[in-house]
Amino acid sequence: MSYAADNDRAVEKRWFQNKKLWFLAAIVVLLGAGLIILTNAGWSPIPDVGGGLIIEADPGTRIYVGDKLVGTNSVAFTWGELFGDQRHSAIAVELSDPDQPITAEMLSGPDTTMVSHPSGMAIAGTTNVKVTQQSAHLIRRADSTLDPVFALILEWFPPNQASGSYLLPIRLRKGPVPSAIYFDSGPVSTTGGQPPRFMRIFGRSPNETKTKCSFTATNPPATFAEEIQNKGLWEPGEDK
Repeated sequence: MSYAADNDRAVEKRWFQNKKLWFLAAIVVLLGAGLIILTNAGWSPIPDVGGGLIIEADPGTRIYVGDKLVGTNSVAFTWGELFGDQRHSAIAVELSDPDQPITAEMLSGPDTTMVSHPSGMAIAGTTNVKVTQQSAHLIRRADSTLDPVFALILEWFPPNQASGSYLLPIRLRKGPVPSAIYFDSGPVSTTGGQPPRFMRIFGRSPNETKTKCSFTATNPPATFAEEIQNKGLWEPGEDK
């Protein structure tokens, strides 16, 4: 009789243990289904296009977006930060179309003059983002100082959203203010991919694009080399 009772208790124990495992498995399945529903309903904070833009320059370089200092050496932005989303106001300035002429006023404000236009062009992109990088626009400001600005053109093609074209003005300065170091565009590169959609449950966007724009110090245009050496370049904040 004792053997039978022991066997009954062992069977009951195994059944209870299996029941706990099935219960835990059911919870995991329900949680996974809930995540999928939230993702498909658009409640997930994970963007449709992941990745972003990296601006990289020589060590010690001060990097400005417009007139705002955003970092040194290298800075990175998500596409949501650049183009705006539910959590961010757009950093880049929307254009009417990607071929809209870039003027001195757009980059450096009123009473400015373009004295040297960029030469050459590098383009990199995926089906979601295209980035056009050129050499600097050299602008003479109202106070007669020279102000080189890189005008990055960003074309945005997100899935299930309206496309758009944007301007990202970049200033690079290095050394004591006023800086006499001039920069030119370096390589621009892009990588992209489409991870499986279920990876969104684990924090991955269904589309990913990462672009890096590089810049390096170089000789200034010969026409302005002596002036830049003697007077330096305008820098945000120096006239305050």
